[in-house]
Amino acid sequence: MFGSGLNVVLLEEAVRDGRSDVAEVAHEVGASAALQGIPLHEVLDHVERAHAGHEPVFATTRAAAVAWAERAVVVRADVSCEDPLTSLASTPHVRSRLAELYRGAERSGQQVASSQALVVVELPRVASGHGLERSLRALDVAEALRAVFAGDETIAQVSPRRFVALVERERADVVTMSLLAMTLDDVLGAMIRPRLWVEHLPSSGDDVASLLADLSQ
Repeated sequence: MFGSGLNVVLLEEAVRDGRSDVAEVAHEVGASAALQGIPLHEVLDHVERAHAGHEPVFATTRAAAVAWAERAVVVRADVSCEDPLTSLASTPHVRSRLAELYRGAERSGQQVASSQALVVVELPRVASGHGLERSLRALDVAEALRAVFAGDETIAQVSPRRFVALVERERADVVTMSLLAMTLDDVLGAMIRPRLWVEHLPSSGDDVASLLADLSQ
C-alpha cells in the first residue's frame, strides 16, 4: 500500500458503507498520491481494489484521476521535459535529444539517419477524445510503447494524436512493428486502429525542427 494508505482505507470504508462521499474520498486519494510521486495507474488500481471486485462508478474513477492530474501539474510545474500525467517526454525534449545525437555524430563522422529512427503511433481522429479520456488513452499508448521498447529509448507525445519512440534503426524492423501493433490492439481494444510508421531522420540536424513540427500537427 502506498504512502496515502490512510486515504485508501477511508475509500474502502466509504465504498463498503455505501456513503455518498465516495468521489470526494477518491479525490483525496488521487491528490495525496500525486504529492508522493505515485503514478496514475497505481492510483486507479487502488480505486478498483477498494470496490472489492466491482466496477467503480465513473464519477469515483474520474475524481481520483482528475485530482491526481491537477496536483501532479502543480508539483511538477518546473519540469518541462516530461508530461506529469503520462510521464511521456515532450517535443522539446525529443528535439534536445536529437540535437545531442547529431552533435555526437558530427564529431565522430557518422550519420544519425543511418543509426536512429522515429517510430510513430497516430491515433484515429475520432478516437483522440478530450480531457481525461485523451489522457487515459495516452497512458495506454505509453504502456504499449514501453512494453515493446523497454530500454533507454526516448518515448514522447508530440501531438494529441501522435506519439514517437526514438529508437535504433535496426529496432524499427517489421517484427518489432508487428509486435507493437499487437500490443496496441491489446491495450486500446479492437475499436481503435492506430496508424504506425517509421519516420526516417534527416541527414542534417538543421532539418529536425521542421520534421518535428510536421509530426506535431
